[in-house]
Amino acid sequence: MLWLIDLDGVVWRYTTLIEGSDEGITLIRSTGDPIRFVTNNSTLTRAQYVEKLGGMGIEAAEEEIVTSGMALARRVAPGERVLGIGEDGLLDELKAGKCELVAPRSPEDALQAETVALGWYRKFSYIDMSNACVAIRNGARFLATNQDPTYPLETLIVPGTGALVASVIASTGVTPEYAGKPGDAMVELVRELIDGPALMIGDRLTTDGTFAKLLGAEFAWVASGIEEEPDASIPVSIKTPNLLEAVRSKLG
Repeated sequence: MLWLIDLDGVVWRYTTLIEGSDEGITLIRSTGDPIRFVTNNSTLTRAQYVEKLGGMGIEAAEEEIVTSGMALARRVAPGERVLGIGEDGLLDELKAGKCELVAPRSPEDALQAETVALGWYRKFSYIDMSNACVAIRNGARFLATNQDPTYPLETLIVPGTGALVASVIASTGVTPEYAGKPGDAMVELVRELIDGPALMIGDRLTTDGTFAKLLGAEFAWVASGIEEEPDASIPVSIKTPNLLEAVRSKLG
Protein backbone atom coordinates (compact mmCIF):
# COMPACT_ATOMS: atom_id res chain seq x y z
CA MET A 1 0.00 0.00 0.00
CA LEU A 2 1.14 3.54 -0.75
CA TRP A 3 0.96 5.93 2.21
CA LEU A 4 0.31 9.55 1.22
CA ILE A 5 1.07 11.83 4.16
CA ASP A 6 0.36 15.53 4.49
CA LEU A 7 2.96 17.53 6.43
CA ASP A 8 1.56 20.74 7.93
CA GLY A 9 -0.86 19.88 10.71
CA VAL A 10 -0.10 16.16 10.38
CA VAL A 11 3.64 15.61 10.85
CA TRP A 12 4.36 19.02 12.34
CA ARG A 13 2.89 22.38 13.19
CA TYR A 14 5.29 24.88 11.63
CA THR A 15 8.61 23.97 13.31
CA THR A 16 7.32 21.66 16.06
CA LEU A 17 6.90 17.90 15.59
CA ILE A 18 3.43 16.65 16.42
CA GLU A 19 3.92 14.06 19.16
CA GLY A 20 4.13 10.53 17.80
CA SER A 21 4.50 11.46 14.13
CA ASP A 22 8.06 10.16 13.97
CA GLU A 23 6.98 6.89 15.60
CA GLY A 24 4.08 6.55 13.16
CA ILE A 25 6.35 6.94 10.15
CA THR A 26 8.81 4.45 11.64
CA LEU A 27 5.94 1.95 11.92
CA ILE A 28 5.10 2.44 8.26
CA ARG A 29 8.76 2.01 7.30
CA SER A 30 8.83 -1.29 9.18
CA THR A 31 6.18 -2.69 6.82
CA GLY A 32 8.25 -1.90 3.74
CA ASP A 33 5.36 0.08 2.25
CA PRO A 34 6.27 3.16 0.18
CA ILE A 35 5.61 6.67 1.50
CA ARG A 36 5.06 9.97 -0.25
CA PHE A 37 4.85 13.22 1.69
CA VAL A 38 2.29 15.26 -0.23
CA THR A 39 2.12 18.92 0.74
CA ASN A 40 0.40 22.06 -0.52
CA ASN A 41 3.15 24.13 1.09
CA SER A 42 5.42 25.38 -1.70
CA THR A 43 7.82 27.39 0.46
CA LEU A 44 10.59 24.77 0.75
CA THR A 45 12.50 22.85 -1.90
CA ARG A 46 12.42 19.07 -1.83
CA ALA A 47 15.94 19.03 -0.38
CA GLN A 48 14.86 21.48 2.35
CA TYR A 49 11.90 19.27 3.23
CA VAL A 50 14.22 16.28 3.57
CA GLU A 51 16.42 18.37 5.87
CA LYS A 52 13.46 19.53 7.96
CA LEU A 53 12.15 15.98 8.34
CA GLY A 54 15.62 14.75 9.25
CA GLY A 55 15.91 17.44 11.91
CA MET A 56 12.81 15.92 13.52
CA GLY A 57 14.20 12.40 13.41
CA ILE A 58 12.34 11.32 10.27
CA GLU A 59 14.41 9.93 7.42
CA ALA A 60 13.18 10.75 3.92
CA ALA A 61 14.47 10.96 0.37
CA GLU A 62 13.85 13.74 -2.14
CA GLU A 63 11.87 11.38 -4.39
CA GLU A 64 9.42 10.90 -1.50
CA ILE A 65 8.54 14.61 -1.42
CA VAL A 66 5.63 15.85 -3.56
CA THR A 67 4.79 19.57 -3.38
CA SER A 68 2.21 21.88 -4.89
CA GLY A 69 5.13 23.71 -6.52
CA MET A 70 5.96 20.54 -8.44
CA ALA A 71 2.34 20.21 -9.53
CA LEU A 72 2.13 23.84 -10.63
CA ALA A 73 5.37 23.63 -12.62
CA ARG A 74 3.80 20.85 -14.73
CA ARG A 75 1.34 23.45 -16.01
CA VAL A 76 4.12 25.71 -17.34
CA ALA A 77 5.91 25.19 -20.65
CA PRO A 78 9.69 25.57 -21.13
CA GLY A 79 10.47 29.12 -22.16
CA GLU A 80 7.16 30.49 -20.88
CA ARG A 81 7.53 33.90 -19.23
CA VAL A 82 6.34 33.46 -15.64
CA LEU A 83 5.88 35.98 -12.86
CA GLY A 84 6.67 33.71 -9.90
CA ILE A 85 5.49 35.03 -6.53
CA GLY A 86 6.58 32.66 -3.80
CA GLU A 87 9.51 31.21 -1.91
CA ASP A 88 12.38 28.85 -2.80
CA GLY A 89 10.26 25.75 -3.27
CA LEU A 90 8.02 27.25 -5.95
CA LEU A 91 10.75 29.23 -7.73
CA ASP A 92 13.11 26.23 -7.87
CA GLU A 93 10.42 24.03 -9.45
CA LEU A 94 9.67 26.72 -12.03
CA LYS A 95 13.37 27.02 -12.86
CA ALA A 96 13.63 23.24 -13.14
CA GLY A 97 10.84 23.42 -15.72
CA LYS A 98 13.04 25.80 -17.73
CA CYS A 99 10.56 28.66 -17.81
CA GLU A 100 11.74 32.27 -17.95
CA LEU A 101 11.14 34.02 -14.64
CA VAL A 102 10.01 37.63 -14.92
CA ALA A 103 11.39 39.95 -12.20
CA PRO A 104 9.55 43.26 -12.53
CA ARG A 105 11.26 46.47 -11.41
CA SER A 106 8.07 48.40 -12.15
CA PRO A 107 4.40 47.51 -12.74
CA GLU A 108 5.02 48.02 -16.48
CA ASP A 109 7.59 45.20 -16.44
CA ALA A 110 4.86 42.82 -15.26
CA LEU A 111 3.24 43.19 -18.69
CA GLN A 112 5.93 40.81 -20.00
CA ALA A 113 4.50 37.87 -18.05
CA GLU A 114 2.47 35.20 -19.84
CA THR A 115 1.62 33.47 -16.57
CA VAL A 116 1.39 34.44 -12.91
CA ALA A 117 2.33 31.65 -10.47
CA LEU A 118 1.45 32.42 -6.85
CA GLY A 119 2.35 30.35 -3.82
CA TRP A 120 2.50 30.95 -0.08
CA TYR A 121 4.89 33.87 0.36
CA ARG A 122 5.57 35.22 3.81
CA LYS A 123 6.95 38.48 2.38
CA PHE A 124 3.96 39.05 0.10
CA SER A 125 3.53 42.78 -0.45
CA TYR A 126 1.40 45.38 -2.18
CA ILE A 127 4.03 45.45 -4.95
CA ASP A 128 3.58 41.70 -5.50
CA MET A 129 -0.18 42.13 -5.57
CA SER A 130 0.14 45.02 -8.03
CA ASN A 131 2.46 43.10 -10.37
CA ALA A 132 0.11 40.12 -10.38
CA CYS A 133 -2.86 42.39 -11.01
CA VAL A 134 -1.18 44.16 -13.94
CA ALA A 135 -0.06 40.90 -15.57
CA ILE A 136 -3.41 39.13 -15.22
CA ARG A 137 -5.43 42.12 -16.38
CA ASN A 138 -3.15 42.14 -19.42
CA GLY A 139 -4.14 38.56 -20.22
CA ALA A 140 -1.62 36.44 -18.28
CA ARG A 141 -2.80 33.05 -17.01
CA PHE A 142 -3.26 32.82 -13.25
CA LEU A 143 -1.96 29.71 -11.47
CA ALA A 144 -1.87 29.21 -7.69
CA THR A 145 -0.34 26.44 -5.65
CA ASN A 146 -3.43 26.00 -3.46
CA GLN A 147 -6.46 27.67 -1.97
CA ASP A 148 -5.89 26.86 1.72
CA PRO A 149 -7.02 30.08 3.45
CA THR A 150 -5.05 29.44 6.64
CA TYR A 151 -1.86 27.84 7.93
CA PRO A 152 -1.32 26.26 11.37
CA LEU A 153 1.56 27.54 13.48
CA GLU A 154 2.37 25.85 16.80
CA THR A 155 -0.55 27.46 18.66
CA LEU A 156 -1.93 30.05 16.23
CA ILE A 157 -3.60 30.11 12.84
CA VAL A 158 -2.26 32.58 10.25
CA PRO A 159 -3.23 33.41 6.63
CA GLY A 160 -2.33 30.83 4.00
CA THR A 161 -1.97 30.95 0.22
CA GLY A 162 -5.71 31.29 -0.30
CA ALA A 163 -5.68 34.61 1.52
CA LEU A 164 -3.02 35.97 -0.84
CA VAL A 165 -4.89 34.60 -3.84
CA ALA A 166 -8.07 36.33 -2.66
CA SER A 167 -6.40 39.74 -2.91
CA VAL A 168 -5.45 39.10 -6.53
CA ILE A 169 -8.91 37.78 -7.37
CA ALA A 170 -10.39 40.95 -5.86
CA SER A 171 -8.27 43.18 -8.10
CA THR A 172 -8.66 41.17 -11.32
CA GLY A 173 -11.93 39.25 -11.15
CA VAL A 174 -9.96 36.18 -12.28
CA THR A 175 -9.96 32.89 -10.36
CA PRO A 176 -6.76 30.85 -10.79
CA GLU A 177 -6.24 27.22 -11.60
CA TYR A 178 -5.22 25.63 -8.30
CA ALA A 179 -2.41 23.13 -8.81
CA GLY A 180 -2.13 21.58 -5.32
CA LYS A 181 -4.51 19.26 -3.49
CA PRO A 182 -7.23 18.67 -4.58
CA GLY A 183 -6.44 20.29 -7.95
CA ASP A 184 -6.14 18.34 -11.19
CA ALA A 185 -2.39 18.91 -11.52
CA MET A 186 -1.67 17.28 -8.14
CA VAL A 187 -4.16 14.48 -8.78
CA GLU A 188 -2.43 13.70 -12.08
CA LEU A 189 1.03 13.86 -10.50
CA VAL A 190 0.22 11.53 -7.60
CA ARG A 191 -1.90 9.16 -9.67
CA GLU A 192 1.27 8.35 -11.63
CA LEU A 193 2.82 7.09 -8.37
CA ILE A 194 -0.03 4.78 -7.39
CA ASP A 195 0.12 1.10 -8.28
CA GLY A 196 -2.44 -0.51 -5.99
CA PRO A 197 -4.23 0.63 -2.81
CA ALA A 198 -3.36 3.98 -1.24
CA LEU A 199 -4.19 5.82 1.98
CA MET A 200 -4.10 9.61 2.36
CA ILE A 201 -3.51 10.95 5.89
CA GLY A 202 -4.47 14.60 6.27
CA ASP A 203 -6.05 17.19 8.53
CA ARG A 204 -8.21 19.07 6.01
CA LEU A 205 -11.34 17.35 4.80
CA THR A 206 -11.84 19.92 2.05
CA THR A 207 -8.29 19.51 0.78
CA ASP A 208 -6.89 16.09 1.72
CA GLY A 209 -10.25 14.33 1.91
CA THR A 210 -11.40 15.59 -1.48
CA PHE A 211 -7.97 14.74 -2.90
CA ALA A 212 -8.25 11.15 -1.62
CA LYS A 213 -11.74 10.86 -3.08
CA LEU A 214 -10.55 12.00 -6.51
CA LEU A 215 -7.63 9.56 -6.37
CA GLY A 216 -9.84 6.67 -5.28
CA ALA A 217 -7.73 6.33 -2.13
CA GLU A 218 -8.80 5.78 1.47
CA PHE A 219 -8.74 8.81 3.73
CA ALA A 220 -7.55 9.03 7.33
CA TRP A 221 -8.69 12.29 8.92
CA VAL A 222 -6.53 13.49 11.81
CA ALA A 223 -7.42 16.24 14.27
CA SER A 224 -3.91 17.60 14.84
CA GLY A 225 -4.10 20.51 12.37
CA ILE A 226 -6.91 22.67 10.98
CA GLU A 227 -10.39 21.91 12.32
CA GLU A 228 -13.16 21.52 9.74
CA GLU A 229 -16.80 20.47 9.84
CA PRO A 230 -17.70 16.92 8.68
CA ASP A 231 -18.95 16.52 5.11
CA ALA A 232 -20.97 13.39 4.34
CA SER A 233 -19.98 13.60 0.66
CA ILE A 234 -16.32 12.90 1.47
CA PRO A 235 -15.63 9.33 2.66
CA VAL A 236 -13.52 8.96 5.81
CA SER A 237 -12.09 5.50 6.52
CA ILE A 238 -10.25 6.43 9.73
CA LYS A 239 -10.73 9.37 12.10
CA THR A 240 -8.10 9.79 14.81
CA PRO A 241 -6.37 12.48 16.89
CA ASN A 242 -3.04 12.22 15.06
CA LEU A 243 -0.87 10.40 12.53
CA LEU A 244 0.43 7.79 14.97
CA GLU A 245 -3.08 6.66 15.88
CA ALA A 246 -4.08 6.62 12.20
CA VAL A 247 -1.16 4.31 11.40
CA ARG A 248 -1.93 2.06 14.37
CA SER A 249 -5.59 1.87 13.32
CA LYS A 250 -4.71 0.95 9.74
CA LEU A 251 -2.10 -1.62 10.69
CA GLY A 252 -4.34 -3.13 13.36
